[in-house]
Parts: sequence; C-alpha cells; structure tokens
Amino acid sequence: MSYTTIVAVWPGEKSECVEELRNGHGSGPLVWGDMCIRYLPDGERSSYMFRSDELWPLANRSDIPYHQRAVLAMTYDNMFVKREHYAKAAECIRKYLADFPDNAKYVNHWPRIAEIFESNPDYPAIGLWLTSVCENPFAGEWNDEVDEYDQPDWAKYWSLFDDLHVSNEASSGSK
Repeated sequence: MSYTTIVAVWPGEKSECVEELRNGHGSGPLVWGDMCIRYLPDGERSSYMFRSDELWPLANRSDIPYHQRAVLAMTYDNMFVKREHYAKAAECIRKYLADFPDNAKYVNHWPRIAEIFESNPDYPAIGLWLTSVCENPFAGEWNDEVDEYDQPDWAKYWSLFDDLHVSNEASSGSK
C-alpha cells in the first residue's frame, strides 16, 4: 500500500519524513479528481490520469477560488509551505474541504494535513511526498558511487504561498 508522507523541510539544508498517512490516494489523486470534475469539460474523477496538461494550469486561473488553487498547488512537485504560512495553508484546506463535501466517502488525508499545519510544528517548512510508489522528492538524486542520496538541488524547490500569492495579486488587481 502506498503512503502520503509529511516532510519537515529545512530549505537549502535537509528534510526529514515525520508522518506517514496510509493510502496515497487520499492526497493528490483526491484533489486532482475533484478539480477535473469541477473545472474540466466532461471531467471525471479519473480524468487526471489522462488530462494533466489541462489539470496543472488550473492553479493559475483567476476564476477559480484562491483556496482551491492553493490546495491543488500543494500537490505539485517540490512545493513546500513555510512556517509563517502554516495557518494560511490550514485555512485553504478547510475551505477546500467545505467546497467538496462528497470527499467523506473516499480516503482523505486533507483533514489530517490541515491539523498538522494548525498544530504549528517547529519546522521551517513542510512539504508533501504524495505517494511512496515514487522516490521521495526531497531526498535528492541517488548516487550509485557512494550508495546514498546526494543533497537535493534546492533551486528546484519553491514556497507555495510566496509564489501563489503573487499569482493571486496579479489576477485580482490587489497589492
């Protein structure tokens, strides 16, 4: 069975897996299915497997509520939420959950992820490893010569609310 893993992140330094949530379908795939159904023509829960070129840009659409775009962006590779934004992340997740009440019938890790952000853990940032069937995106590349992971290329990582906030301001005209 796959897992979704909560990752404590010290940007530019290291990461540490801090909690595993059983069944990876309760994180990214749940959100992707929701967004496909709501925003893609003829979208179905499984559409994300075949329509990622339409799904990923939804986080940039100003006609989609900011909190929904934020939760979608939480599923993107190399994303992390800085500690100063934990409350904002939890708020976005709670609003998202209210928008999609049918998710109660599926495996759903988002209530627990919101709780983690609400608890304000003492990490500089939190990232998500959405499924254990792929490599930990915060581990760096595997180095066969030394038989361990290299330091990640931290230039590839991004702070969700620093980047999405700019997109939101540009779309709403606010400063």
